[in-house]
Amino acid sequence: MSKIIKDPVHGYISVEDFVLDLIDTSVVQRLRRVKQLGFSYLVYPGANHTRFEHSLGAYHLACSMCGSLGISSREVRAAALLHDIGHGPFSHISEEVLVGWFDTSHEDFAEEVVFGSEISGVLDSFGVDAEKVVSLIGGEGVYGQVIASELDVDRMDYLVRDAHYTGVAYGTIDYERLINEMSFVDGDLIVQEGGLQAAESLLVSRFLMQPTVYFHHASRIAEKMVMSAVEVALENGFLDGDEFRRMFDFEVLLKLREVGGFPGEMVRRVLDRDLYKRAVEVDRFYIGGGCVDRLEKDVGFRREMEDVIARDAGVENVIIDVPPTVGMEELKTKVLDGGVVKSLEEVSRIVDILDDAQSDQWKFRVYSPGGSIDVVNEVAKEHLDFKFD
Repeated sequence: MSKIIKDPVHGYISVEDFVLDLIDTSVVQRLRRVKQLGFSYLVYPGANHTRFEHSLGAYHLACSMCGSLGISSREVRAAALLHDIGHGPFSHISEEVLVGWFDTSHEDFAEEVVFGSEISGVLDSFGVDAEKVVSLIGGEGVYGQVIASELDVDRMDYLVRDAHYTGVAYGTIDYERLINEMSFVDGDLIVQEGGLQAAESLLVSRFLMQPTVYFHHASRIAEKMVMSAVEVALENGFLDGDEFRRMFDFEVLLKLREVGGFPGEMVRRVLDRDLYKRAVEVDRFYIGGGCVDRLEKDVGFRREMEDVIARDAGVENVIIDVPPTVGMEELKTKVLDGGVVKSLEEVSRIVDILDDAQSDQWKFRVYSPGGSIDVVNEVAKEHLDFKFD
């Protein structure tokens, strides 16, 4: 028995019986309370969509791709629905905390969620291999490329969906053409010649969405304020790491507000949209690579530098933001050109240009309360390895 669900992006989605049972689990229902774009709603008021809608959209596109590729595996369709069940609250925040504090990712946590919840029982009852589902979520095997690869259903859905809910005009992707022009060659998922422009449109869309939506300074500031609050709560035992990654968005905010002190103040500011301001904003060219690497990987060192800058600037605290380096993974996408399989970067001048330009989007920032940005700017330049000469 199947059911039809109306989706604002894809229209009517037909959901098969075992997927309906998966949807009704508490693990999948939790995704209704985890926003897809974290605090982007502070910039784009419509960006209140959740991981739940995105998971349904990824499932829908996986069904389309499986049909086009002749894949009958229910494991692939299950993996598409469940690919985000390991996500903690606030998306980017929890991912950075998981990597920085626990050296794990949401894909790693997905296995624990599958086998530690009712998910595995539902899969078993329908004869769906839970182990295979977990491996597919991690992008393993030939069919794992449908779920996690350079041009996967996850990426296709979130670009279109995020553009729809934010209202920006950069998410136009001909994903139907792209899906229909994909095939397997020697175990690799490739784009046939007729799908080249559709593949390029996806890359252009993601390139434009990065600074406009995903790393917009205001939503990034809110994320880092809450992330700093979470770190303090974890350090002082007010919040347990395992508890944190299972929580949903507003649950975390309530918990931090109860803690009070710095965590509570950060939450108050974010809820009132009383955000910190950019005291420093430089690109990679102006800051030493060794300093960037250490600030990114060594939480203790970053916190120490924040304390030093805040002390010398005479402010209560500052926040250093070293965003993750976003690579253009799609460069390695295999495409058919004149009957020969090549990488996308070999056949597309557009992709080559985007790759060169993407490094310009990366920004190192230091945030502080609004009235202190000038003094924080000067002090930060003294303590950090800036190269303005």
